Amino acid sequence: MKKVMFTVFLLIIKFSVFSQNIALNNYQEGQDNWEVLLTPLVEVNDMLRHIYSDPFKENFINAIPAGYPLRKAVNINSFYGFRNHPVHQVTIFHRGIDLKGATGEKAIATGDGDVIETGFKTDLGNYIKIKHCYGFESIYGHLSKISIKKGQHVKRSQIIGEVGATGTVTGPHLHYTLKKNNQYIDPFDFLFMDFERSSVSLK
Repeated sequence: MKKVMFTVFLLIIKFSVFSQNIALNNYQEGQDNWEVLLTPLVEVNDMLRHIYSDPFKENFINAIPAGYPLRKAVNINSFYGFRNHPVHQVTIFHRGIDLKGATGEKAIATGDGDVIETGFKTDLGNYIKIKHCYGFESIYGHLSKISIKKGQHVKRSQIIGEVGATGTVTGPHLHYTLKKNNQYIDPFDFLFMDFERSSVSLK
């Protein structure tokens, strides 16, 4: 019995090493597995499982909206889901999260991408929409200032605007929304993705 268990253990290790070698070879050859495997996913748990299980995730993480859009600790005023609207006083679905911030505080892009929309909407105030890889979009609302333009390419952590209280709000904060394949998703778990770059050399 012990021999059988030991054999199974060795097989698991060999398979794990074999899988990582395949992933590394694919990355070195320019093949983007995330394009094939991550793009179709719309369930948050499936996305998280894929991202966290990839041993080379730090090489792709800049391409998706991952991390906190303010340069401070995570501080959430209002979560994703049904809530009592603070202005209209009716229960409606909140399609993003509200992050505590002061007027003028810098808002940053959570991932590399192209600015596909900027403007003003009553419910969002001054807003920015960024298109990322693998079907992701990020939206930043109630800004007091927009620092980038439509059509511009931005990098992760780049300043894109400033926190404000524009639109239908009771005070300054940043409204942050994520979409995947044109569907709204809960941004919460993506706020805590801040992987350090791997020491693996790809040259």
